[in-house]
Amino acid sequence: MPAIAILPSANLDRTAAFYRRLGFDRQNRYPDYLVIVRDEFELHFADCSSAAPILLEPKNSMSACYFRCQDADKLHAEWQALGLPRFSAIEDRPWGLREFHFADPDGNLVRVGHQIG
Repeated sequence: MPAIAILPSANLDRTAAFYRRLGFDRQNRYPDYLVIVRDEFELHFADCSSAAPILLEPKNSMSACYFRCQDADKLHAEWQALGLPRFSAIEDRPWGLREFHFADPDGNLVRVGHQIG
């Protein structure tokens, strides 16, 4: 059974729109909860609009998730073409993964990678 990240969102509609650009589809939407999917990836978001605003600033966020995929280069090229802010280069990491990362509008860090070799 896979683990599924539940990340904070100050605005679930904005979050859904951001991830829609990345090819995610909205699976379920409730007043204070959002579920999105793309291929084998699934993310959940909880409405945190009533949280202290400073906690939702990207520089203060400690929320993160990791997507392990078959071809990080393909996803990197697709998503880089969108001109997203806060989007890294892809690189081979010393721990044997080829990775890149980005931050969503709420500062959630999303890392994406595949096993090298």
